[in-house]
Amino acid sequence: MPLKALALASLLLTLCMALPAIAGPLRAGYARATITPEQPGQFIAGYGANRIAEGVHDDLWVRAIALDDGETTLVIVACDLIGLFLPDTDEIAGRVTGVPRESIIITCTHVHSGPDTLGLWGPAPTVSGVDPAYMSMVKERAAGAIAEAVSALTPCRLRFARAVAPERTGHNSRERDLIDPEISIMQAVTLDGVPICTLVNYACHPEVLTTQSKLITSDFVHSLREQMETAGTGDVLFVNGALGGMVTPEVSENSFAETERVGRALGRAAAAAIEHAVEVAEADIRLARARFSLPMANPLLALAAQLGVIKRAPNADGTITTTVTAGRIGPAQFATMPGEPLPKVGLAVKGLMDAQFRFFFGLADDELGYLLHAEAVDNERYAYEQRMSINPNAVPLLMERLEAAIDATR
Repeated sequence: MPLKALALASLLLTLCMALPAIAGPLRAGYARATITPEQPGQFIAGYGANRIAEGVHDDLWVRAIALDDGETTLVIVACDLIGLFLPDTDEIAGRVTGVPRESIIITCTHVHSGPDTLGLWGPAPTVSGVDPAYMSMVKERAAGAIAEAVSALTPCRLRFARAVAPERTGHNSRERDLIDPEISIMQAVTLDGVPICTLVNYACHPEVLTTQSKLITSDFVHSLREQMETAGTGDVLFVNGALGGMVTPEVSENSFAETERVGRALGRAAAAAIEHAVEVAEADIRLARARFSLPMANPLLALAAQLGVIKRAPNADGTITTTVTAGRIGPAQFATMPGEPLPKVGLAVKGLMDAQFRFFFGLADDELGYLLHAEAVDNERYAYEQRMSINPNAVPLLMERLEAAIDATR
């Protein structure tokens, strides 16, 4: 049996699929909760170690949208965090009753001015920067937001749209023109047309601010949401995409003025696209998730796990367990990867989709670091990405499992 067929058979036998045959009326619910640190002194994630927060510029959030077609429930969560490992997202989902784990996708916006939730930015390389009390608060509030969103389910219509990112809102510092410029948008509205919430999917590091800033902030994501919400889109969830290698805003300076410029430009583009959205009131929600293991092939990160710097210990056989998900809702498809895919990887995944609207979620349910395409694995230009990947050769296996999942949701 061909490899692809084997993967699909494994998926069908062991993993979570919900494939309703008949489209039904849609419902949507939304909830949010702040996850801003309640005490100063958090180690800030991103860039170098020992950067300690001195204040708050804007709140960090966990935001959740729940969708339901009468048979299947899907919850998409966006957290203003650098990332979360699979054990953490499993714990969050496990606290929610009535919704199976496979129906909950927990993403991180990958902000570089929020608390360390992975362990890599503590006071020294051998000391974790994670505050257990803060992590406990994040998990409690994320689970609460999921439960609240599900309990708020109400009849809705979904609007899908796409836009092209404006100039100077994202560029690739490794290979300038190698980016995914697509902004994918999904908006839920009541049957009377009142916006419930809007999901915006775009690939770019929220890192306008650098080590000079010691304020908690969601960077350009804050201004993007504020711009759209002021324009009447309902609350906004930002879900990042293939941002690796290195897709970042093109800025004249590392300032809050530039975070505002970038965020507002993206927000205006997304809000304008909704004016030409495709709307559906009935659809079936199709989901397929694969959970599998791959080798932990980075000795430095394996040592960090052994020392307790990161809470991502390998299995007894030296592998780690991770997950990918694919889904379809009416004219839209989505797919997830558990880390920071390079643009070529994200574009390859979108190439597997045949729907009118395509969503690609990075940093979904896990954080494996950078996910490299084949040409980047031994390329000196991507030496940093190779060092910050749990397995630089993971993409072929991820693609195999994700392609099977996408096929299963057609």
